[in-house]
Amino acid sequence: MTNNNNTPNEATTSANNTLPQLVDQLRQLYSIIVQNTYVKDTVKHLDRIIRDANNQTMILIVGKERVGKTTLVNGLLGREVLFVSDQHPTGVNTFIRYGEHEEIKAYFLDGVVATFDMSKLELLTTGDTFASQILREHLDYLEVYVKNDLLKSVTIIDSVSLEAGGGEMAYFSEALLKRVDEIFWTLRAGSMAIDAELLLIESLKNKGVEPLCVINGIDAVDDADAFMKAEQQRIGHLMSNFLAVSARNALEAKQTNNQELWQKSQYDYLINEIHRVAKNSDKKTYAILIRFLQWLERFRFELTVIPQRDPFQSAAEHIERYTGDTQYEFSRYQRDLAIVQEYEQEYEQVANTFKKVQTLYQLLQTIAQHDYLQDEKVEEFTEIAVHYQQMLREYRNMHSEYIHEYERLDVQHKKIHGKGLMKAIFGQHTQNEFFKERVNKLNEQQVICVAQYDKIQQAETSVLQIMQDIQQHLMELVRARLAHVEHKAQKLNQQRAKERRQLKLYTDKLNEFSCLMEAQGYMKDHLQPFLMSEQLPLKAKDLNMLEDTMQAILDIDLSYNGLLARSQVKNTENVAIPFVVQDKYPLYILNLKEEDVKSNDIPEIPNKLTIQYEE
Repeated sequence: MTNNNNTPNEATTSANNTLPQLVDQLRQLYSIIVQNTYVKDTVKHLDRIIRDANNQTMILIVGKERVGKTTLVNGLLGREVLFVSDQHPTGVNTFIRYGEHEEIKAYFLDGVVATFDMSKLELLTTGDTFASQILREHLDYLEVYVKNDLLKSVTIIDSVSLEAGGGEMAYFSEALLKRVDEIFWTLRAGSMAIDAELLLIESLKNKGVEPLCVINGIDAVDDADAFMKAEQQRIGHLMSNFLAVSARNALEAKQTNNQELWQKSQYDYLINEIHRVAKNSDKKTYAILIRFLQWLERFRFELTVIPQRDPFQSAAEHIERYTGDTQYEFSRYQRDLAIVQEYEQEYEQVANTFKKVQTLYQLLQTIAQHDYLQDEKVEEFTEIAVHYQQMLREYRNMHSEYIHEYERLDVQHKKIHGKGLMKAIFGQHTQNEFFKERVNKLNEQQVICVAQYDKIQQAETSVLQIMQDIQQHLMELVRARLAHVEHKAQKLNQQRAKERRQLKLYTDKLNEFSCLMEAQGYMKDHLQPFLMSEQLPLKAKDLNMLEDTMQAILDIDLSYNGLLARSQVKNTENVAIPFVVQDKYPLYILNLKEEDVKSNDIPEIPNKLTIQYEE
C-alpha cells in the first residue's frame, strides 16, 4: 500500500485504463510459470497480486487486543456476523467479502479449501474446543461471504491482534500489510497507542503508508474528544486522519433502527472514508505496479539460484514432505477428520429436523429456526398457518373477556338478588334494567365470538388443505440439505484424492523448469515492452529498477535443465475419511395428522342469553 504522495498526479486517467491490461499480461505470465513447483511460493504471490488487482479495494482493520476491531466490523455490517469473545480474541485473519449466499471458505496452509456454514464461524475464529484448536493450527485465513451492500465495493479484513510487548516493534504480517489498499489503525478510547505500536506505524510511514486512526468506544469514556486531540498531537504526524466512533452504538442502532443512536456512533464518517478509499483507483494501480516490481526482484532471485541447486533434490524433498513425514500426514489427517466430524454433526441435526415436531406451532418454530426450510412456497404456508393461529388467539381472548364479564355480572346479581344470573334469566322474576342492559352487552360479545369462530373454521380448512403437500415439500428441502452436507464431505475426500494424484506426477515433472525458459521469452517479447511504455504511471526510478531487474532475469541461463526423473512417488493409497451417515442417522419423517394441526382446546361458543319478562 502506498500513499498519494508516491502516486504521480498525471497517473489518474491512465491508471484506470491500464490496470486491466496489466492484469491480462500478468495472467499470461502466471499461466506459464504455474507449471513449475520449484517457484511455487513465488507463483502464489503473483496469483495474489492478480487477485488483489481484480478484487475490490481491501481495508485492513488492525490494532492490539480488545480495542474492538471485530465489533467495529460488526457495526459496519449492521449485525453480529463475527463472534466476539473476551477470553479468546479472533485467532485467524478474516476477509469479509460480498456474497449472495452467506458462507465461510476456510483456506488451509497446505492449499485445501473447505466450505462451512455461517454457524461454524465461532468454531473457526474464537472457539476453544479441541476441534477449534486443531483447525486453527492449519488455517491460513478465512473468507466470510456476507450479503451487505457496503461489501460490493470493498473487502474488509478483521485481523488477528498485534503481537506487541517488551518495548520491541509490534509484529504483524508483512505480506498482508502489502496486500491491502488502506489500513484502519484501531485504538480504544482512553487507551493510548503503546510504544510497540508506534514503532510499527513509524516503519509504515517510512514506506509511504499512513493509516487512518479509528478511535473506538467513545460511548465508554467521559471525554473522547480530549483523548483524540491528545493522540493527534502525539502521533498525528504518522496518521492520515483521525476518526472517533462507537461500534457498540452503531451495532445497536442498526439492530433497533435507532437513527439518533446511529448519529451518536459517528459511523457515517467511517463509511464515507471507506467509500473514498474504494474510489481511489489510481492509487490502487500504482500500488499493484510497485508490488509487481518487488515480485520481479523475488522472481529474479529464484531463477538465479536454480542453476546452483540440484532440481532433483528439490523435487524429491517436496515429495517426501507429503509422503515421507508420517507426523505431517497424521496431523493433516486429524485436521480433515475434524472437518468431517463437523459435517457429520450437521447431518445428524438436519436428519432430526422434525423429530420434536408434534404440533403446528412446533412446525412453525422449526421453520423459523432453519434457513434451509424457507422458500416462497413455505413462506406462503407460514402466512396461512400464522393467520390461523392468530384467529385462535383472538377468539380465546374474546371468549376470556366474555367469561370474565359474565362472571363479574353473575357475582353482582347474587349480591343484589340473592341468586345467580342464569337462574334469574330463566326464572319468573322481574329483571333489573341495569342487568338487562348488561345481558344485552354480553349477547353482543357472544355474536362477535360466533363470527370469530367461523373465521377459525375457515382458516383451519385452509391449513388442512395444503398440509399434506407442504409436509412433502419440507421433506424435499431437508433431503436436499442432507445431500448438500454429503457433497461437502465427498468434496473434501476428492481434494485428498486429487492431491495424492498430483503427488504421483511430481517425479514426471522434474524436467518442468523448461516452462521458466518459456517465461523468459514471454517477458522479453511481451511483458517488458508493455511495462516500459509511457502509459504506465511509473516514476523514473521505478523504470530504472524495472529495466535492470528484467535484464537480469533474461541473462539467466536455464538451458541446462533437461533432467530425467529417476525415482517414483511412494505408492501409498489415499485413505478416504468415511462418511457413512444414512444408516447411523435415519431421516425423521414429518407426518402431522389432522388432529396434530387442529387446536384441541378451543373453548365452546357461549350460549346466547334470553331474558324472560314477567307478564
